[in-house]
Amino acid sequence: MKILNTLPSLLTLATLALFAAGCVSPNVNPPLARANTGYVDFHADYSAGLSWEVARFDERTRDFQRLFSEFEPPPGGVLRLAFPPGHYRLRVTFLNRVITQPAEVEVEVQDGNITPVRVTLTEAGVTFVQTKTASPGATAYGRYGRRTKIASDESVMYRLSAVGDAPVAYQPKERMPYAR
Repeated sequence: MKILNTLPSLLTLATLALFAAGCVSPNVNPPLARANTGYVDFHADYSAGLSWEVARFDERTRDFQRLFSEFEPPPGGVLRLAFPPGHYRLRVTFLNRVITQPAEVEVEVQDGNITPVRVTLTEAGVTFVQTKTASPGATAYGRYGRRTKIASDESVMYRLSAVGDAPVAYQPKERMPYAR
């Protein structure tokens, strides 16, 4: 009998989990806008091979929650995320660049529209990035073990800024003026 009483609770939790997971869709590009959905297009002038990470500020936890994080750059250099209409505070960074700190932007997402967000990378100096690679094999002592190779490369650091533009009517990413 206890199982029958907990079944509705489990179904409710499963429904809430699906709803929470469905609030943001990663890198979408439907031919037409979906109902009760707005879109945010993230683009940068220097978009060659950028690996985007986007987080949303959660009022309940008072912290940013990752929405999108992928090492593979989006096709055409534009990252499009789908949101329910509303006001959002977003944080943007790149996984494959040295960034002094992420950029934050506030956007208004409207049903059936796209809110473009232009991210600017400005050189902020040079740093050294150290990489370590471990591999099995003979060590300097002649025994079999694990070797660690350490390399250091000079890399440019960037400062990020992000500006949200006014929402525009929906169209596929490849038709947007900032798409490559």
